[in-house]
Amino acid sequence: MSIFSKVRTAKKIVTNNLIGKGIYSKDTHKHFIIVMYHGIDKHQDTKFNQRFYSRTNFEKHLVAFKKQFNIVAYTDLINNNFSTKRPNIMLTFDDGYANNYNYALPLLDKYGVHAFFFITGLNTVEKKILWADAVDIVSHYGKEGSKVTLGGNDFLLQNGTFVNKDNGPDLPAYIRASKSSGYTEKDTLLGQLLAIHDFTRNHQLDDYWQLMTDEQIRKCGQSKNITVGSHGFYHNNLGSISIADAVSEVTRSKQYLENVTQKPVTSIGFPDGSYTEQLNDSLPAIGITHQFVVDYRYNDAGKRDFTYDRFGLYPNMGNTHKLMYKILHE
Repeated sequence: MSIFSKVRTAKKIVTNNLIGKGIYSKDTHKHFIIVMYHGIDKHQDTKFNQRFYSRTNFEKHLVAFKKQFNIVAYTDLINNNFSTKRPNIMLTFDDGYANNYNYALPLLDKYGVHAFFFITGLNTVEKKILWADAVDIVSHYGKEGSKVTLGGNDFLLQNGTFVNKDNGPDLPAYIRASKSSGYTEKDTLLGQLLAIHDFTRNHQLDDYWQLMTDEQIRKCGQSKNITVGSHGFYHNNLGSISIADAVSEVTRSKQYLENVTQKPVTSIGFPDGSYTEQLNDSLPAIGITHQFVVDYRYNDAGKRDFTYDRFGLYPNMGNTHKLMYKILHE
């Protein structure tokens, strides 16, 4: 079966609401799918990162989407300009990786496809690394039994995972639940991880952690095929920290990106899918008019029409995600 035959099947799945409630429905005002990517690499190496597609497979997605869907740009969204003949789809990328600029942007330009790039402010800090990427890479390459300590808790590397030696949450769960704002805790963690294994010296791994520079962000902002949005400043879980700290972080992110791109930043993709009702309701006041979430979890009877559900696409998927992946690739 050709790729286009498979996507026709995917379209049937979408229009029958089998991907998930609220992602696409003829009975709602949001008649479109929003897909969420993270990174693009050369060879789809998933040995320690399960989030990146290869350039080849991402190009296949774009060709198929162009053929079978109406691809929605930001101007279409704000003007409520959707196709009534084909399913509508919007593309988003989280985290602001340099590989988005190096590999995704040229393909988006080649096919004239629009995407959101949700970007952090971590390019401005010393280490310029997302904590989750450092954990993933060091967990793969680090020596068994290696230890990091945060908040008085010791985490030991065992079978590829940093586990709490006192049977508490593992390292990623601890960080995600942390109420610490700012970057001090994450900087401390990164220092310890790099002492175990300094992956920044191995340039074959650059695609798996390097973030866009200001100049790359600026060029993305100039592209007609990219809308730059906030992904928080420090990639904190905004639903875990105080509402004041969360709003402050988004405000700082917005100001930073606007200064770099010289364009308004009016959207956010929440880091790690973490948010609260109070945060949702606070952000429009600072000019964040479109909020992109994953599995919107509040039953507000459609009152928050500024929130938009997304459907994550990953090389290793389960359940209905796996079905979509098989349709596109087998």
